[in-house]
Amino acid sequence: MTKPSVSRIVHYVSHGTPPRADGSQAFTSECRAAVITEVDPQNPARIGICVFNPTGLFFHPLAAGGCTYDEGGETPGDPNCPQPHGDMPFRYCPEPGCGWQEASLKGGTWHWPERV
Repeated sequence: MTKPSVSRIVHYVSHGTPPRADGSQAFTSECRAAVITEVDPQNPARIGICVFNPTGLFFHPLAAGGCTYDEGGETPGDPNCPQPHGDMPFRYCPEPGCGWQEASLKGGTWHWPERV
């Protein structure tokens, strides 16, 4: 993992609102831009951040627990699947029985932005 340092841009994964009785949510969990404001010297994967939300700034300092790193993880699925996943924009496999699933990131965590 690249060493986090103050002023670096990262992604913060928002929690989203609790699901309603019908399963819908007012706000889903989403990646938000954030800037590292402090790094835990004992555990560099735990940082304090300032999150840029559409409705304003959110501060998540180390004193309040900070944020931990989560790289997510995808389920690779069947290696003999005839559908090439790398060419799909949303990386979803329509083949029955393939089992491939997109990586999911836990709310309240951070990760490095994807390079495009």
